Amino acid sequence: MTAFMQHTAALVVGLCSHGLAVSRALQRSGINVYAAEQNPQLPGAATNSIRQLFLVDSFADEQLIPALLDIRRQLAQYQQVVLFATNDNHVRCFGVHLQQLSTAFCISWADSCQAVLRLQKKSELEQIAQQNRLNYPKSAVLSTTDTLAQQLDGFRYPVIIKPVQPLSSFKTQLAANLNELSAQLTQYQADLPILAQEYIAGGDESLYFGALTMDHGKTVQAMVGRKLSSYPVARGQTTVAEVVQEPEVIALTEQFFAGFNLSGPVSLELKKAPDGSFWVIEPTVGRTDFWAELCIAAGFNQPLQEFQLALSQPVTVTALNMNISWFDAERAPLSYWQAVWQHKSLRPYGKRAAFTFWQRSDTAPFFRACRNLLKRLSRKHL
Repeated sequence: MTAFMQHTAALVVGLCSHGLAVSRALQRSGINVYAAEQNPQLPGAATNSIRQLFLVDSFADEQLIPALLDIRRQLAQYQQVVLFATNDNHVRCFGVHLQQLSTAFCISWADSCQAVLRLQKKSELEQIAQQNRLNYPKSAVLSTTDTLAQQLDGFRYPVIIKPVQPLSSFKTQLAANLNELSAQLTQYQADLPILAQEYIAGGDESLYFGALTMDHGKTVQAMVGRKLSSYPVARGQTTVAEVVQEPEVIALTEQFFAGFNLSGPVSLELKKAPDGSFWVIEPTVGRTDFWAELCIAAGFNQPLQEFQLALSQPVTVTALNMNISWFDAERAPLSYWQAVWQHKSLRPYGKRAAFTFWQRSDTAPFFRACRNLLKRLSRKHL
């Protein structure tokens, strides 16, 4: 370990499977890794990739900010500590309280904080896409269920709805007609405002994401992934994905983020319509995406690059391995074995498999995840 590395560290907020992937990638790169988590029973909390787990009472801003500052005081032996977000609420929290946090931590996207906060808002995406000459589904932000017919006049059904605020009580819902949409909005009235969009036809395999690491608006490294399965189907969180060659997705991703002068990891989800056109679904900014392990396993070490950018260090870029698929054992525990059965091969899709929990050098999270799954299945059976 270099003298520089000895005086720096990373603090990962959240040890879901995504936070676990980030922690492991950093630790394998020789970085001192610490984590903050409110649930010590998560599989990721059992990892040997962190030096210490700091328990926090809550991830709500009013508890999290003082807790992070207190953790930084406990890490006073390090000259610089890089802060890592693992979900959109963390990113928003860090951005809103950047003035406080920047006195204690380094954040890769601190210089572009306002752009990151703007890109988080689904209500802003249509304007951004149109300004950058990209296809975006016909949309409306619904702040009330009154005059619904007028607000969606001329919309083609089915319509998909998404909460504007991150980590609301639902991710997406699909409505076949106005009556069904009205019932859904009544059910999720506490999550208003809600974004309504015309649904772009196509299944899981029509969903792509362009992942970039950026340095003040310039692309450092890029990769394209394609969803093979998601939950809910074709409109939910990725459960199986693969690395693919799709230069158009990279070009469109760079086009979407042009002009924002961003640094750190970003990604853009796009959907390929039946006519071959690509449509913007949503960006991820201020953090790596949930499927970060796919990038890491392919040789695109975004967490390391984020760490290096935050400290103004040269960024490490390595060649991509296109022969990788990824399975989310957190949301879909049996997804790999289902694919094995379907393809009659331990290398489904003809690619080496990467997983959320399993790693030979760090087996405790896998066995804890298995234990938790057995408990859930037992309760369901009873």
